[in-house]
Amino acid sequence: MTSGFKYSDSNKRYHTYSYYIRQRFGQRVFRAAMDIGAGCPNRCGECGENGCIFCSDGSTPRGRFTGISPEELDKIYSDACEATGSKAQGAPFIPYLQSGSNTFGDIEAFEPVYRQLLSCDNALGLCIATRADCIDEDFADLFAELGEQTYLTVELGLQTIHDETALACGRGHTLAQFMQGYELLQSRGVNVGIHIINGLPKENADMMRETARLVGSLKPHCVKIHNLFFEEGTRIAEMLRRGEVRPLERDEYVSIICDQIELMPPETVIARLTGDADRRRIIEPEWSLHKLPVLNEIDKELSRRGTFQGSAL
Repeated sequence: MTSGFKYSDSNKRYHTYSYYIRQRFGQRVFRAAMDIGAGCPNRCGECGENGCIFCSDGSTPRGRFTGISPEELDKIYSDACEATGSKAQGAPFIPYLQSGSNTFGDIEAFEPVYRQLLSCDNALGLCIATRADCIDEDFADLFAELGEQTYLTVELGLQTIHDETALACGRGHTLAQFMQGYELLQSRGVNVGIHIINGLPKENADMMRETARLVGSLKPHCVKIHNLFFEEGTRIAEMLRRGEVRPLERDEYVSIICDQIELMPPETVIARLTGDADRRRIIEPEWSLHKLPVLNEIDKELSRRGTFQGSAL
């Protein structure tokens, strides 16, 4: 049974990443998440010391990336592919530089990494996670060049458009700084993904909808949304214990997500609607450990409303 939504061949009422990949490549393509040792300006003193209050890696003050040997990168890539499971062995992959800010360093250190990954067997593209304040003209030009050769996506962590929230979370950059980096990429036709988090301290549903409304107006290639995790070893976990913050209930989250989907242009790929918390460290919300029921509730709520992605535009 199909939903009738233009960018769906199933019951989904939004533009899923799996649908986009099938349409683009005609087959299933796995993503191999990798950690090449990239640092973050918000952990090494350039714009902060301990990362964001929800960051579980804040105790690792990695600085600017200085490079990695081809042999080390081959090993990281092989391990990442193997970690996806037996079904993915020998299947097409998109290397995903997920950990750290993968433009925080000299372009001469990063460019060989990008190009080596793209030359790997079965690599059909490249996904690079970073911060908008780590994008300059040189990186934007390089990504424009690579984007003409392959399926390239640059994912930028925004989390919220509200500067007061970003300050409270220790993000280390403002919305204006995010926009500068985004526009450098967008003006060159680079595929950009934007990450946002629901349930940040002192944000209400209206504020989360405002974030989605502005992000939708930017017409990004894709969007990733997930709820705030409270994990052991983070400052947000200590705030939870002191009663200063609370996790969203599942029904709240589903309602907000559906509102946000309705504010996204139909062409924008919804790459994530719930995240993957570390089961060994998560405190709250417990419901976030069960992704399929959450996604099912989102489907049911959109069906109940009779709405689709972009219905509120």
